[in-house]
Amino acid sequence: MTAPMSTNLIDVPASIVLTFAASPLPPLKPLWWPWGLAATAVLGLLVGFYVVVREVEQQGESRRLAVATHEEATWRCQALLGRLPRASCLVQLNAPRDKLPVVQLVAGSNQR
Repeated sequence: MTAPMSTNLIDVPASIVLTFAASPLPPLKPLWWPWGLAATAVLGLLVGFYVVVREVEQQGESRRLAVATHEEATWRCQALLGRLPRASCLVQLNAPRDKLPVVQLVAGSNQR
């Protein structure tokens, strides 16, 4: 008796839920927007990485140039004849930029 009743329910649904459940589902379409979002995020990260690496490279190059210039200036100061001109040159070379005028006045007064 249960077998005829179950076949009867499948053939003729008794409620809207059974009607919806019995209808065939449409085929699934591939979702492209998650892949597009992921590709955009990866591309943005790669561009950001490139910008950071390029900035570090430029900063390193300017640092190497500054060190080479300082070494050359130190060599020129060491090549001066006399203890006072050599010391004055080194003091001016190694002085902070904001204290440079004061150092020049002190160095100038020591040479008199």
